[in-house]
Amino acid sequence: MRFLLPPRGSLRPNNQVDPLRFYYVPGVGRLFRARLDAGLELLDDAKFSRVLELGYGSGVMMPTLAKLGGSLHGVDLEPPAAGLRAAMQAQGAHPQLSRANIESLPYRSGAFSCVIAFSVLEHLRRPQLERAISEAARVLEPGGIFLLGCPAVHKAMNFAFAAIGFSGIEQHHFSSIDDVRAASAPHFSEERSATMPRLLHHLVPLAWSPYSALLLRKR
Repeated sequence: MRFLLPPRGSLRPNNQVDPLRFYYVPGVGRLFRARLDAGLELLDDAKFSRVLELGYGSGVMMPTLAKLGGSLHGVDLEPPAAGLRAAMQAQGAHPQLSRANIESLPYRSGAFSCVIAFSVLEHLRRPQLERAISEAARVLEPGGIFLLGCPAVHKAMNFAFAAIGFSGIEQHHFSSIDDVRAASAPHFSEERSATMPRLLHHLVPLAWSPYSALLLRKR
């Protein structure tokens, strides 16, 4: 599976730090799209009956996730951006959206066959991270898939974010992919991983890559 970029102007950010505009910037946009592709390709051609996206933001991923089959759900701290539902329908997606903290999801246990979280978990400190991952495990059926992606969290990445207009990113990014791995271990087995760029996957530790993705399976 590969990321499908919605038409420019069809979506709006749902908060001041939403990165939607960067997807359409020449050069930078290619990197933003490539980081999602690195994770989505771990799914191969899998289909799922019920998919949940954690932190859906502007909804930029939802037309892509709608291709996974079944029903699509999204949860976010913020309310849906103006016009989001109409924009999704125009692109063939019909998500059911909820407003909630991912540390306390408003869904029954075992409700989903796949949970997806790109560029969300790094925003959480350790106790929050553990609660969010525990909740992702709770709402997944046995053997369900948790696909996640996180940017690297270190000083070099802080400079890289500042260079494209995200100054002060260290005030928003707290947990690395290694922190996510550690918090996931009690609930999930790790099946596959990927990096952006791909050539770093077997050359450096996962946490050193600019962006990393994990495909986890609920035990």
